[in-house]
Amino acid sequence: MSAQPQSGQERVKAAPKPRQPEKRGAGGIASQFGSWLDRRIPPEARVLLTQRNIFIFPTRTAVAFAVLLLLLMMGAINYQNSLIYGVAFLLGSLFLVTILHTFRNLSGLTLELLDSRPGYVGDDIEFNLRISRGAGKARHGIQVGWPQSIKQWVEMQDQDVVAVKLFSTGRERGWYNPGRLLVETRYPLGLLRAWTWVDLNARALVYPKPEFTELPDPVQGQRDDGQLVDHQGSDDFSALRDYQPGDPVKHILWRRYARSDDLVLKEYSGFVEPRAWFEYERASGNVEQRLSILTGWVLQAKQRDQEFGLRLPGRVIEPGLGEAHAAIALEALALFGTSD
Repeated sequence: MSAQPQSGQERVKAAPKPRQPEKRGAGGIASQFGSWLDRRIPPEARVLLTQRNIFIFPTRTAVAFAVLLLLLMMGAINYQNSLIYGVAFLLGSLFLVTILHTFRNLSGLTLELLDSRPGYVGDDIEFNLRISRGAGKARHGIQVGWPQSIKQWVEMQDQDVVAVKLFSTGRERGWYNPGRLLVETRYPLGLLRAWTWVDLNARALVYPKPEFTELPDPVQGQRDDGQLVDHQGSDDFSALRDYQPGDPVKHILWRRYARSDDLVLKEYSGFVEPRAWFEYERASGNVEQRLSILTGWVLQAKQRDQEFGLRLPGRVIEPGLGEAHAAIALEALALFGTSD
């Protein structure tokens, strides 16, 4: 808990506290490691894996393997058995050769971010990568992915280039950067793990999570290109027609009835704006709830192929149609109130 502020008199009487040494917890270590990675493997859209950015370390299986070698050597020394010596040396040399093969399985690979697809809060955002290898050497058992997402296996037997789709969950609206990408392999025996953390400057646009409600009522007006609506409740005279049972009596043209005994009804009409306007002020709730409602309205209008415009505080998007117009509106909703 943070200390409460003291009054001026108390601040004068209080003795200065000695400076506490800086605590370096897990968060500090992670921050320092991230800074070191930024210097060692700077962010780039295209990264070539070399000995500079590949790390290799024994696995738990390698520890058990080392214990086995130690037991074999102890048995060979104790019993002076040349066969056990031979098996121990063979397994030891196999371990050394495995180091080279594990490292070469990643060395020479080139990773490049192709594109990303926008999504909605809580959905898996798609990123498309291209991985290419040096000619003449197959690659096996490579895993690619972000730490808290599903990783993809990559096998490059005959292909020099493969395309990989990766997914990461977007937690907040706006531009989403999933962070550094983990590339690792335990090929061929699982005794060693070679890995790297690369930053491909990946980012994707995350839209607000849509909330589907009824579209707002259209704005009525006097437009030549409007649609005829509200035959009973408008004030603009439109036409005459024969009386139908159930029609309001007040609209009957009584003067004509007095002359010809014909019941004729005056028909009124109004015009409605054919283009819908989705306004921030017409949605209810807090900021995120309003943006979710507006997102639902945009998606419904796009599905119905309805022309619409969007009014946000500080920005107005004129009415339009189509995928491109909907994408502009969704981007405005995603970036509303952000610095981007």
